[in-house]
Amino acid sequence: MKTFSRFKESKLDDKLDKIVSNEIKKRKLARHPVNATDDIKMRMKPNKPAFKFKSPNSDMMIHVFLRKMLPSKGQPKGVMAFNYQLEEK
Repeated sequence: MKTFSRFKESKLDDKLDKIVSNEIKKRKLARHPVNATDDIKMRMKPNKPAFKFKSPNSDMMIHVFLRKMLPSKGQPKGVMAFNYQLEEK
């Protein structure tokens, strides 16, 4: 059972995922962005963020990391996995 604090936290994560996904679509980097927040290697040292942008309330910077997904049968073109990292100003 989820406690109230976990429910609020997951709701915030869903909101950030949606914001990042919309920003990727707006910049036309991917037609179908897929959330890959469990892929921690994507954010490690040798990789650099594809782009950065301010959060809607302008108190944080969001660093977005992208990688192409391997094509599989029946998968549409333009699918990219994304991960993001928050940085306070």
